[in-house]
Amino acid sequence: MELKKLDEGLFWPDYENSIVNFSNSILELFDEKPLHRPFRFPKRVLENVRKVIVMVIDGLSFEIFSDTIHDDDVQVFPCSAVFPTTTAAALPSLYSALTPLEHGFLGYILYLREVGSLVNMIEMSPPGLPRDSVLRFHDFKFTTIFQRLQSKVKSFFLIPRYLLGTGFSRIMSQGSEQIGFSSFGDMIERTLEVLEKHDRTLVFIYWPTLDSIAHKNGVGREYIRELRWIYRILKSELLRRLKQDTLFFLVSDHGQISTPQDNEIWWNFSSEVMRFLDRPPAGEQRMMFLYTKKKRALIEYLKEKYGDFAVFLDPKDFVHLFGTGRKHPEFFSRVGDAVLITRETFSFNYRYTGKEESLSGRHGSLSYQELVVPLVVYRRW
Repeated sequence: MELKKLDEGLFWPDYENSIVNFSNSILELFDEKPLHRPFRFPKRVLENVRKVIVMVIDGLSFEIFSDTIHDDDVQVFPCSAVFPTTTAAALPSLYSALTPLEHGFLGYILYLREVGSLVNMIEMSPPGLPRDSVLRFHDFKFTTIFQRLQSKVKSFFLIPRYLLGTGFSRIMSQGSEQIGFSSFGDMIERTLEVLEKHDRTLVFIYWPTLDSIAHKNGVGREYIRELRWIYRILKSELLRRLKQDTLFFLVSDHGQISTPQDNEIWWNFSSEVMRFLDRPPAGEQRMMFLYTKKKRALIEYLKEKYGDFAVFLDPKDFVHLFGTGRKHPEFFSRVGDAVLITRETFSFNYRYTGKEESLSGRHGSLSYQELVVPLVVYRRW
């Protein structure tokens, strides 16, 4: 997949061949008007389909998948993730068929002006506070593909049982039936039950374990072993049992990159950089949103001290890093005044609570490994 270069080792997302376009293909397949151009699949793959399974494996790059899995029974397409390359931005794009620019879920931690605080967008709470606490007084306007398809198909949203009913999953699954599973085998059985009981069916499955392994151990032997195990069980226990009217997709929200501790930069409330900031940074550990009234001085300081580790951009000049379409009304208040995007294997980390830890694998930046994910297609003929 050829991508436009942003900087050395960093690339622009391709919003013509992205996970957003993939979700628009789902809309079109079930006779709903797409919101963006659909992903270009071979026409034969999409003919006479009544049931669709989409398995989202968190944290899987196209390069790793292609180097590890070799299967002539499937088609594998390189597919661009969105920016930032993180679950908090990518899953909303998969579930809404909109870009981050449009849906406003722009990172793991965001400053929400309407809340008046930094908010962890997965936990739905300010850092260190109880899960879903923001939802007690604030509603997020978000329309899913499941809602758009309600009159045309029955949708199911399968997630690990420990995520069932959480605020983020409730928002993302509107218009579908949530089903929790306790193991990989349980997930497969729940999926087969749904397919057996219903006719026109859309099943989205979320599997987070691979991403968790990478965060803890990096993209190494444990990660590769897990990927091989996942695929082997999928092939033998699920794919071989699908009927001809069922189309299976495997896709990821973002890739992963190993990040050594020697390349970590840590900030806290007393760090020198805070002289330039109005509040703590938001975003990820591989990219940050910075909020300041001293933009020029901040960027000069960052370039002088950290120029070898990251690039620093004005979001007003780089809006389309976040996609195309109509800007979310809170877009600029959320992305702030400067965007930090890390180079190579560097990470910038902020101690919000003091409990933050080093990670061996991260994502969020725009390296090829983080940005390009596999889009796997299986159809039984």
